[in-house]
Formats: sequence, C-alpha cells, structure tokens
Amino acid sequence: MPSPDIYLNALQRAGKRITDQRLAATRSHPTPYQVYSDLSQAHPEISRATVYNTLNVLQELGAIVEISIGAGHTHYDTDTTPHANLICLRCHSVTDYDGPVALEGMRAALEGADGFMPVTLRVDVFGFCEACRARKKAEIREQWLKQRQSNQSDSVGESV
Repeated sequence: MPSPDIYLNALQRAGKRITDQRLAATRSHPTPYQVYSDLSQAHPEISRATVYNTLNVLQELGAIVEISIGAGHTHYDTDTTPHANLICLRCHSVTDYDGPVALEGMRAALEGADGFMPVTLRVDVFGFCEACRARKKAEIREQWLKQRQSNQSDSVGESV
C-alpha cells in the first residue's frame, strides 16, 4: 500500500501547489464525495473543486486509478499494483481480491509494445457481494410469502 507521501511527491513533481491536505492510502476505494467528506472534516476550508482537481491530477500522474462503474458511481483505487477488483453490481462496493492474479507477466509483455508504458494493470470482476446476495434472497423469500398468503386468502374467499 503506497504511503500518503507518494501522492504529495507526485503532485510536487507535476509542479502543483501542495497544501496541508493529504490523501491517505486506503483499501476502501472511496468515491470523490467520500474523499471530500473525509478531508473537509479536518480541513473545513477545502473546496470540492480542490478535491476533484487533485484527484484528476493524481489520476493523470498514475498515482491513483479511477474505477468508473457507470451512472455516477466513480471510485478511486490507491493500489496501482496489478490486482483484481471485485465490484458489486447492486451496491457498487469495490473490494480487492487478495488471491493470486497472473498480471505481472502481462505487464512485462506490454512494456515497450508500440511505445506503450503501462502504469497499472487490473482486472475488474463484476458480480454480487455476499451482503447483496443475502438481501436478494430475503427479498425473494418475502415476495414468495406474500404471494403464498395472497393465494391462501383467495382460496378461503372462494370456499365461502
């Protein structure tokens, strides 16, 4: 996990003004709003524009990676090492898969291909997290019970 100083160094190398605000390295894949909310608690003077502009610069420098899930669900990944992200289609949570992913060989193969320099390599795996699967099961069960009760009350009404 990169230290927060890696972001400050990247901004300095890019000639950007450095303020006291720091982006902490996290495994939580925050949204831009979450980054703003966290920073504004400690620094109420910070603007959303500053946060969004800083995130854009860090992304352009390859220090963070944007994960766009669509429909305004953008997250940022501070881990630029090759890895897989597990993305829930229902709640839009993003978690790192900690098992082995054979991406290092691919990175080496791509380096220099047609003058291309890969900065990060990741695999996004879309599916449903455990919590959402449990909620969906509960919803299906609830619908089934309502349907069953409705059918039973219809049967009672017909026999009267």
